[in-house]
Amino acid sequence: MNKGQFKKGHTPHNKGVKRATSEKCAKTYFTPDNFGQVHGSWRGGIQKAGKDCAYLWAGANKRVRRPRVIWEAHHGKIPAGMCVWHKDGNKDNDNINNLELVTRAQMARRNANN
Repeated sequence: MNKGQFKKGHTPHNKGVKRATSEKCAKTYFTPDNFGQVHGSWRGGIQKAGKDCAYLWAGANKRVRRPRVIWEAHHGKIPAGMCVWHKDGNKDNDNINNLELVTRAQMARRNANN
């Protein structure tokens, strides 16, 4: 009976296979020069995953929520313990008039009601 385990002494099917090098996958290889501009998952510096809000590229292996960037551009740094909330519930609508600063407790209550 096969339990999904390899038997002792089994040779893996990919043993000795070389991995792709940066020359072979230059268009999608993560480097400081092309991270965010060329890689397909970033789409020009903006990344959107499922039902979450959009993220902006902020350097190699760094991303920032777009609503946070917009809020800080208009109102300055966000205090500790505060979050940016979309008033209409649409996380794609990052208009400054649609953003509101709330405490984490307020955000938890609002999310519980949804």
